[in-house]
Parts: sequence; C-alpha cells; structure tokens
Amino acid sequence: MGNSRRADANAGANTGERHVDVAIVGGGMAGASLALMLARYCPDLRVVLLEQKPLPGNGTGLTLPSFDTRATALAAGSLQMLEQLGLWSELKKYCAPIREIHVSDRGRGLGARLDAALEDRARFDGMFGAVVENAALGPVLYRAMAETSIEAVAPAEVRQVRFDERGARLSWRDGAGAEQHLRAALLVAADGVDSPLCRQLGIETERVEYRQKALVTTLGLQRDHGGVAYERFTENGPMALLPLPDREGAHRAALVWTCDEADADALCALDSKAFLARVQRAFGWRAGRLVRSGEVASYRLSLSVAREQWRRHLVLVGNCAHFLHPVAGQGFNLTLRDCEALALALSHRRSESLAQDSTGALDLLEGYGRERQLDQQLTIGFSDRIPPLFASGNPLIRGSRQLGLLGLAIAPPVRASFLSQAAGFGL
Repeated sequence: MGNSRRADANAGANTGERHVDVAIVGGGMAGASLALMLARYCPDLRVVLLEQKPLPGNGTGLTLPSFDTRATALAAGSLQMLEQLGLWSELKKYCAPIREIHVSDRGRGLGARLDAALEDRARFDGMFGAVVENAALGPVLYRAMAETSIEAVAPAEVRQVRFDERGARLSWRDGAGAEQHLRAALLVAADGVDSPLCRQLGIETERVEYRQKALVTTLGLQRDHGGVAYERFTENGPMALLPLPDREGAHRAALVWTCDEADADALCALDSKAFLARVQRAFGWRAGRLVRSGEVASYRLSLSVAREQWRRHLVLVGNCAHFLHPVAGQGFNLTLRDCEALALALSHRRSESLAQDSTGALDLLEGYGRERQLDQQLTIGFSDRIPPLFASGNPLIRGSRQLGLLGLAIAPPVRASFLSQAAGFGL
C-alpha cells in the first residue's frame, strides 16, 4: 500500500494553518484526475484535495446497477493517459470498447462508418475509445489515489479564499462544523459548472444557452452492440448511442438524446414503454430492437467558458473552466488533456530547481494557458457548432452536412482530421 492520507473531516483536525503546494477544491472526476497526475509527475509536491460531499468507495467489489447509470466516453488519447497512470488494467473491467463509429443523418441516406481496425493513429489498443460507467470511474480513481501521498479530505466546505504574495489562504469547515485553515502556493478550482469558488473570486463566464435538454438513460438491446458507437442526427435532435458492458446477461447501451426543452419535457413524461417506442422510431433500427429503458434523466444544456482560467496562484480545470455540449462527447477528454498539461508544467518548473513558492507563479500559469489555448478553441468550437448544423432544416445547410458526411466516408484526410480531433491526438 502507498502512504495516502485520506482524511475524514469529521475528525476535527488541528485548526492551525497548514502549508501545502497545491490545494484542489473539488473531488469529482476532474479534481481526482489532476490529483493522480500530480502524484505521478510531481511526487514531491504536497497536495490536498478538498471535496464538499462524501468521497466514493475504493472500488473494491463494485456492484453496479444494470440500468440507470450515467456513462462517459473516453477517447483513445484519454485511455493512453489513464494507462500511464496505471489505471487501465482496473478500469477496463467496467468499460465497453468503441471499435466502430457510425455517423449518419436520419432520412438522408448518407453516412460514414469508421473502423478502428483500419485507422492507424486515432486509436488505443485496437479501439477508438471506450465507454465507462461513472459509478465505476469515481471509485477507481480514488482507489488509485489511496496508493499515493495525496491527502483527500471530505466533507470539506470551503468558506473563504484570500490571496497574497505567497499564495491562497483557505478557510474551510469540516463535517463537524469546525473551522480549518490552509495555505497553498497554487489553488486549483475544480468544483464544477456554476462553481461556488469562481463566484466567490468574481470570475465571470461566457455562456450560451442552447434552449435544449439532454435526455440520458440506459437502454437494453436485443442483440450485442459489437462495440459500435452511433452518432445519429434526427429531426428530433442528435442522438448518441454508446456501447456499455453487458450486465446480468443484458446487452446495454447508453443513450444521450439532445432535444428542444419542450420536446424533452414531453418525452420525460412518457412511461417506459412509450418512451422506448419513441426512441426506436426516432433512431431507427441500425442497432436492432430496443427492449428496455432505464429511468430517464434530463439536463439543461449550455456552453459555459470562464473568462479567466488562471491568475497568479490560481488555475481552473474541469467544468468550471469549460462546460461543453455533450453531442461530441469531448468535455471530460478535454479536461484530462488540461490536467496532464498542468501537471507536466509544474513538473518542468520543479525540475528547474526554482523556489518552492514558484508553483503558483504567474508566468508558469500563463505558459500553461498558452499551450492549452488551441486545443480548447478547437474542441469548444467543434462541440458548439455541430448541434445547430445538424438541427437545421435549411436546404443549404443540410447539403453542407451531407458533403461533410461524404468526406468522412470517402476522403482519408477528412477522416484522419476528424478522428485526430475526436481522439485528442495531433494538437
């Protein structure tokens, strides 16, 4: 076992001010992933992760529901990062591989079929990526963290943050209500979209309201999905059908259906049988017969990008930095690339043998931001432009998207560019 210090904040630790190199506020997938990357690339850093909610279990003997569980599509580049962190051997037990991608415009005839066996670059272990259930991903991340020196503290509610020339001073309340204090050379905000920490610090966001909702559920399939992921653009909005591992003998897939808000509310009001029939009619039969639907959850969609992603002694990662439309499945993959770049930037600075308090130096964070700018712009633009393109009934736009699908189908450079962007390679 490692020397992890996983703290229960109910214990009421010493109330004196502690000093650390990095404090991560937010213990979701972004914060936990960054913590693991810091442990790998900067093992000498003193890192504390503060999470307001109780932490997930350690991943041992996970029992997952067959239905009603959210999932995340991990691109090939993300799987490569997770393998470097030593997570893939454990995580792959809860993943379904994506070996083919079908992109189509329902009712228009033309589509593209991408096969990982025929693509040399945008793949990992013979697949474009994999789909993992979030209920498994969190515990696997924390199980790995327990093998490091990262201190994870929960519940811990950050009440106040102040900055001075040496870093950030945090006041937070533990589960017993006791006030605790911490000083960090670098503060990382990773507390999600509509971040309370960003609001406290006066960091504004640029926001686009799509007036859409994403309907998310798990579907049962009559036949094995065969590792095929579908991106289907329909009159009712884009639909992603992603492979999931079989569970209790059932073939399963994760559905993400983007609809106008009124349509989404009407669909959520249907009973399971009627909802399944509507999905089948809208999606078609490319994946065979749909035989079951889990509980349907809906989420209002927007694009949110922080106007400042770094200041001296402060950096934002995850959904509080950029919250994307889910149609392209790029949000968490972009976050992982951000986290790796930040950890490597800190590692390079440490290797230069500069002062300890340079961890939060402005020039370091500005360099990190410049490095990440192009990837973020391309990914955010890609995720923002696809929904209106495929929702439009304009004949000119419809013709353009058909040409785009034709390019994916027959033009190797177009296909390679699309796959490199989706996989997180080549930037």
